[in-house]
Amino acid sequence: MKCKGCGIEIQTTAENEPGYIPVEVLERRLVEGKEVYCKRCFSLKHYGKLIDGFDFDHSLELLRRYLNLAPNVLYIIDIFDFEGTFRKEIVELLKDHQVFYLVNKVDLIPEEITPMEIKRWVKDRFKVQSTRIRLMSAKKRRGVASLLKFLKGKRSRKFLTIGVTNVGKSSVLNALADRDTLTISRFPGTTLKAIEFRNREHGLTFIDTPGIITKDRVTDLLDAVCQSRVLPEKKLMVHTIKVKKKPRTVFLGGFVRIDAETGELPGPIFHVITSENVTVHETNPETANIKWSLWFGSLLQPPCTQQSVDEYGMRKKKLKLVTGQEVAIKGLGWINVARGPLEITISYPANTEPVVRKGLVGPLKFKYKN
Repeated sequence: MKCKGCGIEIQTTAENEPGYIPVEVLERRLVEGKEVYCKRCFSLKHYGKLIDGFDFDHSLELLRRYLNLAPNVLYIIDIFDFEGTFRKEIVELLKDHQVFYLVNKVDLIPEEITPMEIKRWVKDRFKVQSTRIRLMSAKKRRGVASLLKFLKGKRSRKFLTIGVTNVGKSSVLNALADRDTLTISRFPGTTLKAIEFRNREHGLTFIDTPGIITKDRVTDLLDAVCQSRVLPEKKLMVHTIKVKKKPRTVFLGGFVRIDAETGELPGPIFHVITSENVTVHETNPETANIKWSLWFGSLLQPPCTQQSVDEYGMRKKKLKLVTGQEVAIKGLGWINVARGPLEITISYPANTEPVVRKGLVGPLKFKYKN
């Protein structure tokens, strides 16, 4: 018997091991005809608490072993963290499959950016037919009905669902199945084994797979509780920074420091776009030099507890950006140039390389005054 939430084999003997449920609870739920959840999933589902300490394989090699389970693949991408969740190494693994890209969490994108603009930008990144791209919000149930109708028309109605952690994969599948079986939480790595279930009304079968754990997103540096705390729940915040006569320093949480040069008047303008739970703080470079270590994990979050910034092997990179370009910080948000040129020195933790890209946000989308 397997847990309905995470797919792990149910057991009643080892409380500190995966799949545990007290024997008396298991017997009662079976007698009552109720679905069986392991203690970990029950805690997540009803109390939002994570029982940690389990070590699971959430690797590309594990994904490779699941690929023979279905000819079609639903690859779920988080539009907020596009660079951290659309992975070239995953695309390479899927080259022999029919892949459909589900771009989730579009409800987080500021309303100034239209769905048509999002899809056009995503299509340019994927380099695939637009029919293979579906925008959706599992949380808001947006795009679910049209996606089901689309999938119902495929020759094979069996779909393997994949994605890295925190893309909302279980939420998407619960929406597609019109049920609340899979364990949904804001903690990474919730699904532990492949789970197969059906949408009988539409004749569709879905196989949920464990989220692939990455190591190059800023959020990968955080523990599970802090990760869940900083993920966006509301529309992304847009912070507008104007650099006129003096250089400015902007912190994106404690991990990312942006030192912006003045340039020619009227000066550059850029937006910092991130979760409502990430601190964005503007100051002058002199104060930043003095206070960064003191603010790290207190005023500047994440991290969620005060730590030493020196532990993260900070690197620096100088960039010269033009109007309309963006710099994405995997897991944390992005910087959009509204008026360039913009010269910045960006400081970031080792192994979390910033990505320069064509802007999702057009330069005139957000109003600002000179």
